[in-house]
Amino acid sequence: DVSIGPDVGFMVPRDEPGSQVGHQMCLWNGLLAVAPGHPFMAKAVENVVNHARNRFTSVDYDNMFCPNPELSVLHAYDTLFTAGPCILGTTINQVLGRHGQTQFEIGQMDDPEDSNFPGRAIVLKQNRWDMGAHRFTWAEKNMVVAATDMPDYQDRPVSEKKHYSETHARVGIYGLEGLYVNKHKANEDIRILVKNEQ
Repeated sequence: DVSIGPDVGFMVPRDEPGSQVGHQMCLWNGLLAVAPGHPFMAKAVENVVNHARNRFTSVDYDNMFCPNPELSVLHAYDTLFTAGPCILGTTINQVLGRHGQTQFEIGQMDDPEDSNFPGRAIVLKQNRWDMGAHRFTWAEKNMVVAATDMPDYQDRPVSEKKHYSETHARVGIYGLEGLYVNKHKANEDIRILVKNEQ
């Protein structure tokens, strides 16, 4: 609450995928500050649920960005489009009326015209190697909002379950094997509506 004032409705760090090709369109979902009922999150949940229910594969994700997809990002980071930073960034770009692979700039996002979003939307700078820690900085205020990956700290317990990164298809189509428990598609979409009562 100290670092995030009441004028902020959404805050998230920019993630690294796409940095080498000028398409840093993924937003790190490990740290989110979100006002209740924010349209960004409503649409992100809607997309994730619909994509899972309809058994999206890398072919479906490629199709989302036609006619001009940057395939290197889509194929190298395909697992992050299921329910991770890349589908979050894609979704926010959609809500803002931009191409899904538009790069996010550090700082305040521009709201779409006629929006009634709760507060400002801020993109934090992320630095994985800032003095031995993974830090998230609000550039406008020159303030560290959060830090993680402290030396000798392990926040991920050992698990017998496969890590999601192991579902990546090095050859073939991501999502055909090992991602879903079955191949049953819903063949329908749900919609999440947010009613603004200001």
